[in-house]
Amino acid sequence: MSSDVIVHTENLGKCYEIYDRPKDRLLQMLARGRKQYFREFWALRNISLEIRRGENVGIVGHNGSGKSTLLQLLAGTLNQTTGTVSVSGRVAALLELGSGFNPEYSGRENVKMYAQLLGMSDEQIDERFDRIVDFSEIGDFIDQPLKTYSSGMYVRLAFSVAVHVNPEILIVDEALSVGDAFFQAKCMALLKKLMDDGVTLLFVSHDPGAVKALCSRAVLLDHGSMLANGDTESVVETYYAQYVQRRQSIAVSDGKVRVTDAAADKAAAIAEDAESEAAFKSRSSYQRLQNGMAEYVNVTLLDSRGRPARSADFGEQVTLRVKIRVQRDLPRLSFGYHIKDKNGFDIVYSDSGIEQCNIESPRAGSVHVVDWTFRARLKEGEYTVAAVLAVPVDLSIGLVETCDHVPIACQFRIDRAGHLPIYGATAWDNKVTVIEVQTPPLLERV
Repeated sequence: MSSDVIVHTENLGKCYEIYDRPKDRLLQMLARGRKQYFREFWALRNISLEIRRGENVGIVGHNGSGKSTLLQLLAGTLNQTTGTVSVSGRVAALLELGSGFNPEYSGRENVKMYAQLLGMSDEQIDERFDRIVDFSEIGDFIDQPLKTYSSGMYVRLAFSVAVHVNPEILIVDEALSVGDAFFQAKCMALLKKLMDDGVTLLFVSHDPGAVKALCSRAVLLDHGSMLANGDTESVVETYYAQYVQRRQSIAVSDGKVRVTDAAADKAAAIAEDAESEAAFKSRSSYQRLQNGMAEYVNVTLLDSRGRPARSADFGEQVTLRVKIRVQRDLPRLSFGYHIKDKNGFDIVYSDSGIEQCNIESPRAGSVHVVDWTFRARLKEGEYTVAAVLAVPVDLSIGLVETCDHVPIACQFRIDRAGHLPIYGATAWDNKVTVIEVQTPPLLERV
C-alpha cells in the first residue's frame, strides 16, 4: 500500500443478525451454531476502497444504502464482519447527533472529554477552548448540561470540537443539516480552509450540491454495494439518474434578472432603517474584507410589494436592495452579488460590468441604492447572498481593487409553493416548440 494512502479497505462487509422474536436470541445461544434462528442483513458487502492523503471524498446514496455504516467502520466505532480496514492518522468524526457526548455533563466538560478522546492533551485543549466555544456560538450555555441543549446546539458544539483538534481525517455524516443557514455557511467556509490545509475529508450527504461543492471524488452506494467510484460529476449524475427513475417530474422555467439605476429621487424616498442596518452590520462581520474606500451599509431582500422578506415562493418577483456608501473619491465603482446555496456553492451571479451600470466618478460621502430585481426561480431551500464592491483596474486580466467583500450579506429561503420540485439548481426562460411529425391513421370500426 502506497505511503500516501490514508484509508484502505478490502472486501469490507458488515452483517447484522435479525431476530423475528426475542426468544430466538436465547435459542440461538443454546443451539451453539447447530441451527440458525436469525436472518442475515448485509448493510455493506465487498467494499474495496483507497483514499489518499488530502483527498475529499463524498459518499452518496439513498436511505439504507450503507453510507453511515461505512463511515462508522472507518471511524472505528463499529467492527466489520468481513474484510479489512486500515486508517492512518488522527480521525475526528461527526457522526450521529451528539455521539461522544454525555447529556448529563456540561458543555465545558464534554468539550474536554471529547477532545481527549480525539487525542488532545490538556494543554492543547486549554489553548483552543475559547476558539471552540466562540465558533460554536454556545455562549453562556457552555456551563449548562447538554440535556438542556437543542439539536442545533449539539451539532454546533460537536462540529467545533472536531475541526479544532487538527484532524488528519475529518468524517462528517449529514450532521450539518441540523444547523441554521448562517452556521452552515460558516462550517462550509471552515471545511474548505481545512481542505486547503491538506485535511482528508469523508463527507456523507443527501444533497448532491454539497458533495459537488466540497469533494473532488465521490462513491455511490446502493443496498450495501458500491455502484460507482470516480470523479464527483459522473458519480452524482449516476445518483441523479437513480433518483429520477424513482420520482419523475416536469420543471417549467421562466425568469429574468433586471437592475434598476439608483436615481436620486428613489434614494430620497427610501427611509433610513437603523435597526435593519444594525442587523446587517452584525451578520456581515464574518470574514468580511474592507479597504476603507467604499462599503455596503445594508443588503436586504424585498418581496413583490417592496416589503423586507425572509422567504419567497418559487417564481416570485423579488428585489435585492443594496445600499452603498462611498468613503473616498473614486474614478469608478463596480458592484455585484453571488447567490449561494447552503453549501456555499455559487448558483447565480451578476455584477455591474455585466449589466453595464457601474457607478461613475462617485464622490466621498455619497450614498447609492441599487435594486436587483428578478424572479426567484431557484430550487427549494436556504440561500445566502454574498456582495462585492470593487474599483476596476484592468478588466482585460480581471484585475480589480476590492473595497468590500461580504460573504454573508443576506439570507433567504425559497419555498416550492405548490410547484413541482426542480432537480437542477435553478431554472430560466425556455422557448419550447412541439411539432407532431406523424399522425397515426384512425382505426376503422368493425
